[in-house]
Amino acid sequence: MKQANKLLGDILVLALCATLLSCTVQGSNNHKHEMNHTKADTAKNYIIIKSWEHQREILLTEGDSETEADAKIGKWLASMSSMDRTAGDDRIGVQAPPFKFDGWINSEPLNLDDLKGKVVLVRWFTDTCPFCASSAPALRELHEEYSDQGFALVGVYHPKAGRNDPLDVARVQRVVEARDFKFPVAIDWDWRHGTLKEWWLTGPDRPATSVTFILDKSGVIQFVHPGMEYHDDNGSEKHAMCADDMGRIRAAIESLIAE
Repeated sequence: MKQANKLLGDILVLALCATLLSCTVQGSNNHKHEMNHTKADTAKNYIIIKSWEHQREILLTEGDSETEADAKIGKWLASMSSMDRTAGDDRIGVQAPPFKFDGWINSEPLNLDDLKGKVVLVRWFTDTCPFCASSAPALRELHEEYSDQGFALVGVYHPKAGRNDPLDVARVQRVVEARDFKFPVAIDWDWRHGTLKEWWLTGPDRPATSVTFILDKSGVIQFVHPGMEYHDDNGSEKHAMCADDMGRIRAAIESLIAE
């Protein structure tokens, strides 16, 4: 019996490790790396990542030593500095394609005509990625700071772990509640063929799927953050690029609002 329990435990650990996939994308050529999307178990109860510290706790639970966990996280954070921030330049000046989403939370279904006259930030995110979790406070702050100034924020959930599962609105509702999102959240479940593909995964390879677009008041894309993470300065040198990116996003929003 002990041997059977040990074998079962080993299988579960291997299953968890296999699902540590990247926020970085399966791009237009379908060969980009994937990282740290954690699946809780074979019953398809997916872990909602809360922070980088939470991600570290998961790695330790899965059997990594503290040194191994810190090395993995350090490598993932280093990828933010090396990310090509010009990767979305080909989308600047393009009229945003229509929304073709599978559902909405916190809102009736929206289309781009509903948002004309406002500056609009659209951010794709998922539940099993620490980059997205760490960016959640920034989205809340931007919504609170600018929503009364002709600005709208639309979050877009896309599954990475369990991407081939049937549409699961309850799963999306759980992450929306866990991250305290009050703004509209769309569901791009079949993102590999849906709205994310039309907006982002056509053309050159992309560094991440957790992309942010900022549209001007006529619906034209004027700013692209190609993915991963951004937030205000948290005092960590490893996150200095995140704070710089947050500053650029704020500057773009304020400039477009003023037009």
